[in-house]
Amino acid sequence: MLDGQERHGQTGARTGVPTPGVRTGLATLDRRAAARYVLGRRTPDGGYCFYRTPGWGVEEPNTPDTLAALASLLLLGVEPPQPAVTGRWLQGVQDDGGGYPGLTIGWAALRALQLLGLSPCRSPHAWLAGWAQRLLGGRRATPQDLRASLDNVLRLAELLELDTGQRAGVADLLVAAAAPQGGWARPGADVETTAVAMQLARHAGITPPDLDGVVAFLRGCEDAAVGVRLCPDTQVTTVGALWGGLELAGALGALPRYPVAIAESLALLQRPDGGLGARHWAVATLHDTWRGLRAARLLDGLQEQPS
Repeated sequence: MLDGQERHGQTGARTGVPTPGVRTGLATLDRRAAARYVLGRRTPDGGYCFYRTPGWGVEEPNTPDTLAALASLLLLGVEPPQPAVTGRWLQGVQDDGGGYPGLTIGWAALRALQLLGLSPCRSPHAWLAGWAQRLLGGRRATPQDLRASLDNVLRLAELLELDTGQRAGVADLLVAAAAPQGGWARPGADVETTAVAMQLARHAGITPPDLDGVVAFLRGCEDAAVGVRLCPDTQVTTVGALWGGLELAGALGALPRYPVAIAESLALLQRPDGGLGARHWAVATLHDTWRGLRAARLLDGLQEQPS
């Protein structure tokens, strides 16, 4: 399953040149620079790699970077170059049994193929069913890393229609991972993980029991200086926190209080090479660029809603 703005053909005119800057209040992202950054991460094999360095012979495409690159180009309205070549590279990652080396690799490969309007060479259903059994089947102990568990189950839910028992497993995980302060994940909630949990609940058709607590948690993360903090007791923000706050605002129908500050924080994340980093001055990556562009799109949509 794909978010509406990320489906192939749902971003308006698909040209080789991005349209003028993303509107994010007083500050804007440089779309052309972002497009140049993403296109420059493409390897000769057709996949993408955020640390690609041709001068040093570093050409190491991977599926998460390829998904992030393709999704970023779609958000920018730029046609991915040689999509058939990229599609063949993605199809080649799958093994003869229809599986992948890991859930993250397989999730990224399958979603990237969906963005290109292509299918894997072999059905991944048995491989996905195995992951569903591992993550959501039978009697399960509470995972040690609840944040990683929420991420992994969301990836699974984006690829597989969950049955009744699996949805019950999602409900159990959401309860186990809920933090007392109203967000996810225990022991200390943050706004990015809380947005992931809410997305997971939506995919599973579950309404979290304490939505008022989630709203209160989001409001506690809002900040006049940076827009959205990672959690209520810090002054730090990240691209994930900005995306998470806007994702939650849209899901909860709670307009952000400081849209101009969010826009300025997003603009500060853009590096001279055009990509976005996780934090101010951080190295740009394809994943963080994708998150930042998604945040900018969400902010535009929330600003356009009637007050």
